[in-house]
Amino acid sequence: MVHADAWNQLQGWMAAQGMERLWLYRPENFAWLTGGDSTVVAGEGVAWLEATRDELVMHTSVIEAARLAEEEAPGLRPISYPWHALPPLQYPNDLEHDLTSLRLVLPGRACEQFRTLGRETAMALGEAVREALPGWSERRLAAVIAERLTARGIQPVVLLAAGEDRLFRYRHPLPKDRPLGRLCLAVVCGRRHGLVANVTRMRSWGHPEVAGLYEQVLAVEAAALAATRPGATLAHVLEAVRSAYERLSRAAAFEEHHQGGLAGYRPREIVATPATHVELGHGMAVAWNPSLPGAKVEDTFLITAEGLENLTLDPYWPVVSVAGRERPAVFQG
Repeated sequence: MVHADAWNQLQGWMAAQGMERLWLYRPENFAWLTGGDSTVVAGEGVAWLEATRDELVMHTSVIEAARLAEEEAPGLRPISYPWHALPPLQYPNDLEHDLTSLRLVLPGRACEQFRTLGRETAMALGEAVREALPGWSERRLAAVIAERLTARGIQPVVLLAAGEDRLFRYRHPLPKDRPLGRLCLAVVCGRRHGLVANVTRMRSWGHPEVAGLYEQVLAVEAAALAATRPGATLAHVLEAVRSAYERLSRAAAFEEHHQGGLAGYRPREIVATPATHVELGHGMAVAWNPSLPGAKVEDTFLITAEGLENLTLDPYWPVVSVAGRERPAVFQG
C-alpha cells in the first residue's frame, strides 16, 4: 500500500526537477512511501523502488520478493532478480538527491502508526526498567528491554543502558557487563513501519544526586518544548535550549551532546544545530534530549494544531508537572 500524500509529494518534487524516473534505495524513503520496512540485516535495505510519473514499482531479490509483497508493501508490483545477479545502481536516485525535507511532514496514516508505536515503545521500556534490580548488569537490562520491544514487533535500532558509574561519564553508553548500582538510564529508538520512536527513562535506588540533576534537564527541556511551535526554526529552539543551560550555570552542557531535533523515519531526520533554519510545522515530529552528566530526559512529540502531542506517553510511568506539562519522573525504588 502506498501512502497517497507521500506519493503525491514525491510526484510534485519530481515534476519540479524535470524527472521522469527516480530510483529510491534508502530504507527510510521506502518506509515513507509504503509504510513497510525493507531492512532485514545490518541496516541495509533489501528492496528499492522505481518511481515514474505513473507508477511505483518495487525491485528486490528472489529471496525477499514474496515476503515484501505479502507483508511489507502489498499492492506494489514486484520485480525480482537472482540473488547473485542484482542490477547495478541506477540513476537518478535518492543517494544523490536528499529527500529528507519531503519526509518531515508525516503522512496522515503514519501519524496513527506513530501514536501506537510511541506508546508501545515507552511501555516496553518502562516495564523493563521497573523490573530491573541494582545488581543487574547493563547488558541484562538491555536484553530485557530488547525482549519487551521485540514481543511488540518493535526493532531497537538504538539501545543504550548505563548504571551509576558510566552514566556520569558517557552520553552514549553502549551496555557493558557492569552493575547498575543505585541509578540507571535506558534509551531506546524503536522502529516499526519504518518510523522511529525515541524514549529515555531513568530509575534511582536512593542515588543522592539524581533529583537535582534531573530537575535541571527538565527545565532545559521545558524551554525547548515551549519554543517548539509552527513557524519557529530548529535554530530558534536550540537558542532557547542554550539560554536555559546558561540560566542553570551549565553552559558547557550545550557543547557536550546534541540536543535533539526532528524525528520520523530515522532517530533524527535532522539534528538541530545553531545553523539549522528548517521551519517547524504541523505534522512534524520532534525529540529533544537535553542532558547533564548523570541525567537525561527524552520523549517524541508530534506538532499538531492543538499543540504538542506526546507520542511516547507511558500511562504506567510516574510523572511530574513541569511548566504545565506532565513529564516522566525518575522512577524511585
